Amino acid sequence: MSERFELVGEHGDTSGHLRLAYGTDPDDPMLFVLTLTPVYVARVLEKMPPVTSEEITRYAYDNAGDLRAMALREKESGRLSLVLE
Repeated sequence: MSERFELVGEHGDTSGHLRLAYGTDPDDPMLFVLTLTPVYVARVLEKMPPVTSEEITRYAYDNAGDLRAMALREKESGRLSLVLE
């Protein structure tokens, strides 16, 4: 994929999910959405649930490159979203 693919938005909800939107720009009609769940983040951090929204956000920032690579790989395979549980 030769065009830009970057984090263009993020949205947390009351269930603790953090949705990361990737694309060429915020108006990209084919955004890829990667959703981090509290259960996933707790598992990779080797913590007992629940984890806080701050811990989820910190995980997203600390692992931004790996998450972007995962999103790009999934988008290139034809998917438009992935939920990490």
